[in-house]
Amino acid sequence: MYFVESILKKKDKKIKLITVRNKKNMEVKFLNYGAAIVEILVPDRYGNIENVVLTYENIEDYIENPSYFGVTVGRTSGRIANGRFMLDGKIYNLNRNFGINHGHGGTTGFSFRIWDYNIIERETATSVEFTYFSKDMEENYPGNLYVKVTYTLTDNNELLIEYEGNTDKKTICNLTNHSYFNLSGNYKRKITEQYLKIKASSYLELDNNQIPTGKFIDVKNTPMDFNEAKLIGKDIHKDYPQLKIANGYDHVWILSEIKNQIEMYDKFSGRKMVINTTYPSVVVYSHNFSNGEKLKYGKVGSKHDGICFETQYEPDGINHDSLNSAILDVNEKYYEKTELKFDIETL
Repeated sequence: MYFVESILKKKDKKIKLITVRNKKNMEVKFLNYGAAIVEILVPDRYGNIENVVLTYENIEDYIENPSYFGVTVGRTSGRIANGRFMLDGKIYNLNRNFGINHGHGGTTGFSFRIWDYNIIERETATSVEFTYFSKDMEENYPGNLYVKVTYTLTDNNELLIEYEGNTDKKTICNLTNHSYFNLSGNYKRKITEQYLKIKASSYLELDNNQIPTGKFIDVKNTPMDFNEAKLIGKDIHKDYPQLKIANGYDHVWILSEIKNQIEMYDKFSGRKMVINTTYPSVVVYSHNFSNGEKLKYGKVGSKHDGICFETQYEPDGINHDSLNSAILDVNEKYYEKTELKFDIETL
């Protein structure tokens, strides 16, 4: 089941709110602006259906959206050092919108574009396909790039995200979603009170500008070790140089397994989310800097009230021989998938 309503206009184009509901009353709301996830409503162990992602109180706030709530990020995710990269001997200078660096595709990246959409209903699932055509040299990236992001809500309370793309000129492409999760329901509690497990034996060291150095660090005996489930807040304030650089977690974990790679759990509500992805890594961001966002339910955004799981190729990989370059060549097909499974653990 789905509903579509026009809610805003931007440059004479309509921004639509798309609501998809499955047979178990799980509901996901999307915007065609930024191909964004606006709300994910799932039950707790007592049957209360509540929102588990941070949502602006006013839908207009998704236009500027400095915190990137729920949006698709592209052409590239994360930071690119000094806003520049070399491809086939040519240097490309990108917009420096994250201090001295380029971040999340630039000021007019995919998060701030109106996407076309198509809805496909099937017996046990409903898909929303968002498509966007990024012209050659948009944000100074080479190549005409066609991208498609497909969200599929199944009757098993799974939300599948598929990323596809192709280009007519060699370019770089690294797509992700920037939803902030909080399984307590309507942000009752901080994410520091919720449990996290990440199957990863190493993470990427960051320099003082939060750019990966290319060095892989063993998570063992560090606050970055989530191989056994622990409270997100257990080590987040530890006296550890990497945590000080980011004011919390905002790091790249190299995923070491292919099943149940990431698990988040709230013991009070019983809600559990399991994430699996074809991407090699995930940037976990613990909302270390809040803009005091006006959130739904009359709340004001603050530090650690959401957490992002940005599955992707390692950011700034194009500038490091040791990392995935995120290069997409002509006649290659870009395809990656991330699956979110929502469940309940009973007492």
